Amino acid sequence: MANMVKFGAVVVAATAILSSSAAAQGGFVGVEGALLQSQVKLDDIYPSVLDDPKDTSIELGLKAGYDFDVFRVWGGYSYRTKGSEDYNMKDGADFINGEFNWQTHNILVGADYTPSLTDSFKLTLGAYTGISIVRGEFTGQAQFTTQDSYGTYEFTLSDNSITGVGSIWGAKLGGIYEVVENNEIEFGIKGDYKITDIEDYDNILNYGVYVGYNYKF
Repeated sequence: MANMVKFGAVVVAATAILSSSAAAQGGFVGVEGALLQSQVKLDDIYPSVLDDPKDTSIELGLKAGYDFDVFRVWGGYSYRTKGSEDYNMKDGADFINGEFNWQTHNILVGADYTPSLTDSFKLTLGAYTGISIVRGEFTGQAQFTTQDSYGTYEFTLSDNSITGVGSIWGAKLGGIYEVVENNEIEFGIKGDYKITDIEDYDNILNYGVYVGYNYKF
């Protein structure tokens, strides 16, 4: 009789654990917003006295994935609003008077490690990658010379825009708080690096804070 009681207790405990684990797993959809500092690395043809343009941009995104309790995988889309910086410089015959601006669309896949710290709060440590569609534009006029080991070159630049498809690599660190059942708030810091694959804009570095909402089903 005692053995049967012990066996029954084990079955009840195992059932509770499995039920809890199953409840923690499932699909989810979410929305996210971020406030990011964005900095473009200009091509080496530009004079070294010209600082790389930087600005604050806002990111808006959608995602969907599957939560395996201690980790999750997801895919999504995000749009980053235009960043820009104005220049008005003159040095002898060289001058630049105009604005650089850039904006991106990103198609992403990612994975997050999400260990539970309490019943309603999880740590999240994740990485993501994907395709980044970058539109860069210069509005204004510029003329300058540059040198390399092969000689001296003169460049002129006027109103110009170009779009390229590159790659993006990023990481994030934050937390997930379950407000009520199936409803989560996610927040933290993130940063990523984009290779633009277009002239003039070699790469773009972004970092900042994010907050989002997830619905689990």
